[in-house]
Amino acid sequence: MSQSFVSPFTGTVIEPTDVSYYALTFTANTPLYWPQVANATQVPASRIMDCTTSTSGLEILLPDATQGSLGSDLFIRNKGTVPFTVTDVNGLNGVTVNAGVTVYFYLTNNTANVNGSWGVITLGTGTSSADAASLAGAGLTTVLGQLAVTSNIAEVSVAPTFNNASRAVTYVWTAGVGTFTLPAYTSLSTGWWIGFRNSGTGTLTIKPTSPSLINGLSSITTNPGDSGFIYYEATSQNFFTVGLAAQNNVTFTSGTYDVDSISGSTFNLTSFAPTIQTYVALSGTRSTTLNITLPAITQLYVLVNSTGSGAYNLSFNTSGSISSPVVLSSGQVALVLSEASGLFPLTVSSAAVFFANNGSATAPAYSFLNDSTTGLYLKGTSILGVAANGTEIIDVNAVNALAPVTTITGSLVVGGTLSVNLISGGTF
Repeated sequence: MSQSFVSPFTGTVIEPTDVSYYALTFTANTPLYWPQVANATQVPASRIMDCTTSTSGLEILLPDATQGSLGSDLFIRNKGTVPFTVTDVNGLNGVTVNAGVTVYFYLTNNTANVNGSWGVITLGTGTSSADAASLAGAGLTTVLGQLAVTSNIAEVSVAPTFNNASRAVTYVWTAGVGTFTLPAYTSLSTGWWIGFRNSGTGTLTIKPTSPSLINGLSSITTNPGDSGFIYYEATSQNFFTVGLAAQNNVTFTSGTYDVDSISGSTFNLTSFAPTIQTYVALSGTRSTTLNITLPAITQLYVLVNSTGSGAYNLSFNTSGSISSPVVLSSGQVALVLSEASGLFPLTVSSAAVFFANNGSATAPAYSFLNDSTTGLYLKGTSILGVAANGTEIIDVNAVNALAPVTTITGSLVVGGTLSVNLISGGTF
């Protein structure tokens, strides 16, 4: 341990020399201290250290670089059977020391920060030459005694917890809508990266932990079939993707499906859903409604019911959605917007009839380019509303077809309501 004493010849305090050897047995993360500052309860950074632990996942933290001189060095040998990691003073930039391996550390920069810069040489298993297997770590393997780049593949249907040990793993998403949350930059070592692929049926959102960004954004969204790599940049503390193709061009696909050849009442298109879908009935054997499941992604679809049968409908929804489906009867054509939460019809029409959204008094379904708050809307079943300047003016109510009522608000009676009962077939 670090000690000082008074010279019997000069009467002055003599500074201690380096501690040459230390045998360390540890069961918790253990920081090292330079011998000249270590107290009796602290572990000195000795020139030669034989280290043993029976607990996995532990770290030995190198001393504060600003307190050491350039060229200060130490040999750390793992004399146990359980690997441990040697990191800088903040627990980053770790080097794994496997059983029987000796790693040589020497200080090359002590001015930048307390982490400093360290040279690292792996000396191998009890010898002075390193073999490829002892050098291989995350993203590296050995082929015929030489180092080679590798990446483990992890297929996941539940979002994993990412950390520094996730380096070089490629994650394949196999579920529906999901989110990957990247780890905080403070826990990552320089050069950290992972691969990803969305092989699921819904959008996969990738978002970093604040304040980090990815591609300059707080999050990105990937569709089924998208893939790429995510790299961490230590200087900016942000993430960037490589190989993720930007979707600039819109490509339309189409498909025609014979409902009579589809067995059962369900039809799953989550793996591939054409943007234009036409449904026909070639043999006329179907008699029940067909429920079609689309992927939970952002997309526009044109859906056409050309079955020619009034005995059943076509019902559309996205995977996992609890929203109401879009139901089409024979002859109807719908333009719908698909999102993770469900389908939203933009227009529904047939050869002779056009179907609009219900609208409201403040946003009528039928309005004008120069006045979007004046027009017609569906106030309720069998109730037609006429709005002007975002306010209902006329209410035409035929809930009771034998006694329809027209209500005019704020027109003939200022601030009041005038109700007129229409008498069918009557004369005055």
